[in-house]
Amino acid sequence: MAQLVHEFVGSSVRRFGPRPALVDARGTLTYQEMWDRSRRLASALRGLGVQRGDRVVALMHNRNEWVEVDNAVAMIGAVRGRLNARDSVREFAWVLNDLRPSVVVAGEEFTGQIQGIIESGKAPSARVVGLGDKGDYEKLIAESAPFDAEPFGDDERYLIFHTSGTTGNYKGAVYLHRHWVNIYRNILATMMNDVGPDSALLHVGPLSHQSGILTVPALYHGARSVMMSHFDPVAFFDVVERERITHMILAPAIINALAHHPQARSRDVSSLRRIYYSGSPIAPSVLRTAMEVFGPIFFQGYGSTEGGTIYNTIMFPDEHVDALEHHPERLASCGRPAPFFDVKIAGDDGRDVGVGEIGELWVRGDAVSVEYWNQPEATAQAYVDGWFRMGDLATRDDEGYITIVDRKNDMIISGGLNVYPREVEDVIAAHPDVNEVAVIGIPHDKWGEAVHACVSLRPGASLTLEQLQQHCRDSGLATYKKPLSLEQVEEIPKTAVGKVFRRALRDKHWEGQGRRVG
Repeated sequence: MAQLVHEFVGSSVRRFGPRPALVDARGTLTYQEMWDRSRRLASALRGLGVQRGDRVVALMHNRNEWVEVDNAVAMIGAVRGRLNARDSVREFAWVLNDLRPSVVVAGEEFTGQIQGIIESGKAPSARVVGLGDKGDYEKLIAESAPFDAEPFGDDERYLIFHTSGTTGNYKGAVYLHRHWVNIYRNILATMMNDVGPDSALLHVGPLSHQSGILTVPALYHGARSVMMSHFDPVAFFDVVERERITHMILAPAIINALAHHPQARSRDVSSLRRIYYSGSPIAPSVLRTAMEVFGPIFFQGYGSTEGGTIYNTIMFPDEHVDALEHHPERLASCGRPAPFFDVKIAGDDGRDVGVGEIGELWVRGDAVSVEYWNQPEATAQAYVDGWFRMGDLATRDDEGYITIVDRKNDMIISGGLNVYPREVEDVIAAHPDVNEVAVIGIPHDKWGEAVHACVSLRPGASLTLEQLQQHCRDSGLATYKKPLSLEQVEEIPKTAVGKVFRRALRDKHWEGQGRRVG
């Protein structure tokens, strides 16, 4: 198997050259067209001075160019970086300062923001290549010759994949070329083993997250990747019918919204063969409705940005059916360990705990990232003797099903996106009327978990939810991270050593819930 990312993609081009590969609102690219444009972009990046090991960052909504940038960066031995289109300018600046990229490729709606960050001195200088009519992306491709890839080792860096950290800052998980190719292998062997030239994968979630990782495995067997730049339920059903979509990955909140949409039972979704989801389990009542609409095609996985990006544990479609009919308690689990990974539930000493006991999830495998970029202390804490510590507390039953029971790092997953309390707390604490604050995740019917702020106020002060949300917006906090509810308390509870005791605030909200995280 090819061990460089662009070699893996190139093997598909040789097989399926004239077939459609990428589809977005602007048009369709065949495999050969995608490859030719990628090679020209690689030459253009080299012409802009990008060398092996330099970082190239992309920021755009879902569109075909995302895949071209991935290919081109791999060809020249540069290192790929990703910005989340749903983040704010403050978060863009943090990642740009961390990566110090040579080039940023930005969609037309983001070009001005990135240039503004750089020109204001909030991020180091970088060449901004803009998409669209006013950008120079197409001009650079048109004026460049196809690049002939140079050989280099599969132990060179390919990607720095940023995820939020418990301190409120992002952390970049470093992947080598061979790791990323192994991720593709894992996906093909487990998630997409039924994909073929008649398949079409719909990208609803952002390509900067899990959905983008599925593009190359789809291409490997001749399938099409169809891009949705923004989610809309009616547009979703339209594209499923028009493109005969077979596979997709959706956040549980989106599955819930689609299953209960007025058009759900009148639209033709018979082409669908598999819907992947992760981030939180689906309530049995929601799953029943979703299976009535879409069929018994749901595939759950649990993983992390650092631990191989997709799924370290899996619950297959047939297991969903069996659990729904015979073991409803199992729907709260995240399945059993996936092939190619070792998974253990460890105590504080790093040894496996017994069945039914609570421990921390650790994973190991040849697709796990190697370190955090520029953060040796965080690396030393999380990467231990070849294992990555996931930071989630879990149990295992006697049949091997794993259930997440809490998070060591208190991360909130709202609508499939990670929110860390400390980051939100830092913003809220800056409000002049706030004395102390603790942020927790509480159950939410639509988003799985919602951000909930517990605050103690200064004497004589008052604060409404609307005022707090406006403060968060004014502070540049991303919309999905702002609190959806506010609770005023006399005092924030603390542990014996003076740390915020979030569980004391959180427990009452999760009473009667099958799972204490979203």
